[in-house]
Amino acid sequence: MKYEPPSGCFVATLEKLISWLVYASVVLGVLFLYVLYGTPGIPSFLFPSILAGEVIWIVCAVAVSRKARWGPYMALILALITLAISLSQPTHYSFAETGQIVAFLIFSGGSVLQFALIGAVSVFLVKSRRR
Repeated sequence: MKYEPPSGCFVATLEKLISWLVYASVVLGVLFLYVLYGTPGIPSFLFPSILAGEVIWIVCAVAVSRKARWGPYMALILALITLAISLSQPTHYSFAETGQIVAFLIFSGGSVLQFALIGAVSVFLVKSRRR
C-alpha cells in the first residue's frame, strides 16, 4: 500500500513553496531594478512604474510571511499581472538577441517563477477549500 500524507501536510508544504516563490520574485524584482537603473535610454516612466510594482510585491511577501488569508490571492493576481505585462513586451525577448544575458536570465527566471507561483497557488486554493 502506498503511503499518502494527510492533506494538511500537503497544504503546509504548498504554503512554504508559495512563500519561497514570492520571496524569489521579490529578489528578482530588486535585481531587475538594479539592472534597469544602469541602463541608458529607458523611458522616464519605466523605472518608477517597476519600483511601484516591486513595492506591491514586497507587501505581498509580508502578507504571505504573516500567513494572511489574502496573501495567496494577492500573489496569484500579481503573478498574472506580471506575466501579462512582461510577456507582451518584445524588448524582453530582444535581451537574448542583443547579448544581454543577465537581463534575459532575470526575464526568463521571473517568468518561470510566475508560472510556478500560479500553479502552486491554484493547487493550494483547491486543496485548502477541501479541508
